[in-house]
Amino acid sequence: MKFTSMKSGHSFIGRLAWVLLIYWFSSCDFYAIRTIDHEAHVDSLIDRATVLKFSKGIERSRIYLDSAYARFPDAGIMDYYRKYDFLRGNYHDENFKPDYEKVQSYIDSMFGVLEPGVVRERYKKNYARIYLLRGDLFHHLRRYDEAYSQFFQGKILMESTFDSCQSSQYTSRIAGMNYQEKNYSKAATYYKQAFHEVMTCSNGGNFDDLFVSRQGYLSNIGLCYSKLDLPDSALHYYDQALRFIGENEHKFPNQNNFMAMARAVIYGNQATIYLQQGDLLQAETLLKESIRINRQTGYYNRDAQLSQAKLCELYLTNNRLAMARRELLSLKTSLDTLPHPDALLRWHHVQSQYFEKVHQISQAHYHLKNYLALKEYSDQEKAVFKGMDQALQNLDSQHKIELLSKKEELNRLYLMGAAAILMMALVIAFLIWHSWKRTRKNLLKLAALNQQIIARNTQLQTTLTELERSQQENARLMQIVAHDLRTPIGAISMAVDLLLEDQLRVHKPQYFLKMIKSSSANSLILIDNLLHSNTTISKKEPVELQDFLASCVDMLELKAREKQQSIHLEADEARILVDRQKMWRVISNLIANAIKFSSPESTITVRLKKRVHTVQISVQDRGIGIPASLKANIFDLFTVAKRPGTAGEKSFGMGLAISRQIVEAHQGKLWFESEENQGTTFYVELPI
Repeated sequence: MKFTSMKSGHSFIGRLAWVLLIYWFSSCDFYAIRTIDHEAHVDSLIDRATVLKFSKGIERSRIYLDSAYARFPDAGIMDYYRKYDFLRGNYHDENFKPDYEKVQSYIDSMFGVLEPGVVRERYKKNYARIYLLRGDLFHHLRRYDEAYSQFFQGKILMESTFDSCQSSQYTSRIAGMNYQEKNYSKAATYYKQAFHEVMTCSNGGNFDDLFVSRQGYLSNIGLCYSKLDLPDSALHYYDQALRFIGENEHKFPNQNNFMAMARAVIYGNQATIYLQQGDLLQAETLLKESIRINRQTGYYNRDAQLSQAKLCELYLTNNRLAMARRELLSLKTSLDTLPHPDALLRWHHVQSQYFEKVHQISQAHYHLKNYLALKEYSDQEKAVFKGMDQALQNLDSQHKIELLSKKEELNRLYLMGAAAILMMALVIAFLIWHSWKRTRKNLLKLAALNQQIIARNTQLQTTLTELERSQQENARLMQIVAHDLRTPIGAISMAVDLLLEDQLRVHKPQYFLKMIKSSSANSLILIDNLLHSNTTISKKEPVELQDFLASCVDMLELKAREKQQSIHLEADEARILVDRQKMWRVISNLIANAIKFSSPESTITVRLKKRVHTVQISVQDRGIGIPASLKANIFDLFTVAKRPGTAGEKSFGMGLAISRQIVEAHQGKLWFESEENQGTTFYVELPI
């Protein structure tokens, strides 16, 4: 195909797009309106029909639903599907009189609702489930070949849905057939597989998948191990099933009856194991509870009949003949109302044992004959299952043949699709090439512009980083200023308070005024120094350390007096070159820390010792000491080793770091010795 211009290329693509769009619309089913479902409304109808089922009977429930749907003209596809599914379940319920013809009729109706191809594809999971329901019906009617066929077709559909919930239903049916064939080991394996599938399924709100199937599979695994004479494994899975019910029943508050029935079935199964182990008391307790629950109207009465038969066997084993007789009569009354072939078989067997114990041999012989006849008939019916493996193999072979046939058809479709894709690829390649020629220059311009933008962004990022660093430095400077100004301003505040309170008995006003003047001068000098440099030594001058330390002690004496503390000074005469203001910050900070971390009424000792080449200043307290865990970080700027003082004073964690920097700027050393709860001594060593 030749294209003379870009315009003709776009025209072809446009026509192709319209063809695809028209095809898509034509493939949309005309059932779109019918697929609008009314889930909440149908829920309410089914809830009402369920109440009528148990109070007025199945027919009354059906009449109500038919009438309600007659006034429901907008019902969607799934609305009808759910109606037929509910009625199917009604007529298949063994607690009522089953009507399998009606079950078949409603299953056919479910097929009819989903029969149109487009609808069937949209509801593939529901369509696959109908095959399983029909297979269950044929299985119950002992039409096993047809049941296998339905299960097989359902399996094929389920495989295409990738839904493990649906897959678990097929797996559980295989497990059930193996169980009936008495292949209990293989049945347990399939039930475990079904449990794994249903536990990983994505169906978020289906009660059957989220609860019924999960607890049922656990219980059935236990039943298989019980048949394999592995009682510990069986009890383990029964306990798992009961624990699962207990942990999840709160999620389904409207399903209390089902929870009770599920527990009752498990109790009956556990009792069988305890009977085998000779624990008759535990077995009797479980059987009575199982019978009490499932004997109620609307509950699983057939399971109660089996539990009654087991209880009769227990009474006979324990030679409680009167109780065995009473339970046998009760069971017979129940069987007359609700026939149950398995329970009837066990009833005849227990009856024969009972009459043998009471020495009524003729009655025992009569019931034994009936038991053997029913057992032979039951065994003949179950013998049909012997060909199950071969039937499944045949169906699997058929499935493989169908898959090969479909694969061949798909290959043809793929070949046609590949040709169409190749043609489209050529068209797209031409359009791309044409567009590339036209946009190449634009791309080059865009690349140059991109480089300019990247360079500008780099420049802006650098500027932003510098601004952030400057901001951090300013914040740090403010914290240091705030910390170092606390001591002189605090001294001024205390001196003013004493002047205002007229406490002049110890000192004259001039003493406090000199202190205020000295502290104010120190504050101004400190501010000036901090604005230019935090710890850099500006100038050194000769300082008489004895007088210098005395002035530091005097300034902080009032602060110590507030905590009933005293400061004791012991000083040799020494004169060295230091930056007076910087060193004042160091000594004041050490004495202020000693006051902060000392107990009331304690003494703080300040010593000055002159040596050959150095002087050593120490500040010793008898306070709370420094814990070992904090010692390594005590000189860090903004250290985490911060604690409140003994009177709750706030700690900023910067003073010691600044002090060490100042001392080291004088070529000196600052260190400490401390024991927790014993006190701390800080040492400053400076060269003469």
